[in-house]
Amino acid sequence: MKIGIVGGGIVGSSLFRILSEKHQVKVLDPKVKTQFPTLIHSMLLKGMDVQLAFKSREIYDKYKIERYPFKSYTLGKVDSSILSLWENYGVSIKETEVNWIGEKAIEAQGGDSLVNIKQLTDIPKEQNKVKIELKENIARVFANGRELTREFDTFILSAGSWNSNIVIGEKIPLKPYYCWATVMKGPRQLDKFIVYDYILGFYSRPLLGIGSPLFVAGDGDIIEMEPPEDGILRRPEIKDMELVISRIRTRFTARMIYISGNMCEGTPDMKPVYGRIKDNLYIVAGLNGYGAEVGPGLALLTAQFIEKGEEVKEYLIDRFRGIRDFSLGKEPHEL
Repeated sequence: MKIGIVGGGIVGSSLFRILSEKHQVKVLDPKVKTQFPTLIHSMLLKGMDVQLAFKSREIYDKYKIERYPFKSYTLGKVDSSILSLWENYGVSIKETEVNWIGEKAIEAQGGDSLVNIKQLTDIPKEQNKVKIELKENIARVFANGRELTREFDTFILSAGSWNSNIVIGEKIPLKPYYCWATVMKGPRQLDKFIVYDYILGFYSRPLLGIGSPLFVAGDGDIIEMEPPEDGILRRPEIKDMELVISRIRTRFTARMIYISGNMCEGTPDMKPVYGRIKDNLYIVAGLNGYGAEVGPGLALLTAQFIEKGEEVKEYLIDRFRGIRDFSLGKEPHEL
């Protein structure tokens, strides 16, 4: 089968690695989003997302994508059923007093790592400005103005928040939004551990992972906005920036160095989606700010759907049939 993948990020690169084992695959990359070098992969999720994160970890390991494990601390009440689920997938957990945080926390080992995303996305790509016209049962695909529809057996749209810029003719149940994080200077422990603070409402992760005084933190509100047509991302007004930073400084003595952000994409239920939307077009989308956790696993489900017809209904796009407008909710990696 000859497959064209539109988008070369986490999902597109995972799809390329998986499908290239049996098929002729080409990645058409709009190249409009710069990936962070490393992102959090966490098993500390809810429901079927934990299984999806486990599949993602298997993909990283299969293709020898570097992961750097970190112990994590979760602050706040976590339901015992969720803790049992984490343990079922091999995460070692215990409740402990963490002096440098000043709270009791759930300490987890084997559940969190930083993934070398740059290594994952280092695949052959062709830079193209892609447009996909949805009409009746067929998708017409154009790259740099030239129609490619007949050159491939099927296409997979996985361009993240730029999906809405690429697709014309019909509205799909996805919304782009801006997500951000701040690099801060503070306690050296924050460059050695991952912290999920559900009491005050923020997360922190190492920047370098060597015990430096620099760390990354965030968890601000979703800012709905369209991705820029020219690919140049301009930071919008962040109304809750001072609030998020004040939460962090309530817990730690720290100061902001700079803020960086990127485009994300959400669905009506803020869970990822995959499936067929036209006879010759599949979609993998709505990673909702936790693409490193679930993206490769979702790519695997898509490959199994294309090759074998296997379905995991919880993530199928069919669940949004008839939905035309919606509001984005809370990112699903937050407990």
